[in-house]
Amino acid sequence: MSSRRIGDRSARRIPADLEGSVQYAKYGADYVLRLDEGEEVVESLRRFLVDRDIMAGYFVAWGAFSRLKLAYYQPDVGEYKERTFNQQLEIASLLGNIACLNGLPAIHAHLTAGDDEFRTYSGHLVEGTVRPMLEVFVTPLPGELHRIRSARTSLAVLEPGVAPEVLETIGVERCTIP
Repeated sequence: MSSRRIGDRSARRIPADLEGSVQYAKYGADYVLRLDEGEEVVESLRRFLVDRDIMAGYFVAWGAFSRLKLAYYQPDVGEYKERTFNQQLEIASLLGNIACLNGLPAIHAHLTAGDDEFRTYSGHLVEGTVRPMLEVFVTPLPGELHRIRSARTSLAVLEPGVAPEVLETIGVERCTIP
């Protein structure tokens, strides 16, 4: 039986022409993606979803960021407080869902990330710059899942189980890919 240390440089290398872009493979209905250093996670994932007409689903991810912006919703004020971290952070947990908002796929994700002193930070993912990589598992759901602005909170909340035709009668845009 052989073993390999974490970071062992003798492991098989990725060809240079495959690095620096989103790599993916499909396994049944699911996708496995790898984002490399420098990729912006929210924009890269949204582009991937649009390119594949994915309008509903969920995802999990592991990896690290060199820059991260998190938000925390303050219900008494009705707005988000944001904080940017310009340091290397390793993801302990990143979970999210995919639903339509204003006719396009929207990503709603929360994460916990830790620094080199083992302090953790958690919140709503606003943006993150990958370093050195991010591994994402995406599970699409059939059909469309929609978010609608709540009159009470102004948050875009999920409306599961409502037929798209019904949503159109109240002015909610169907998911369309440009």
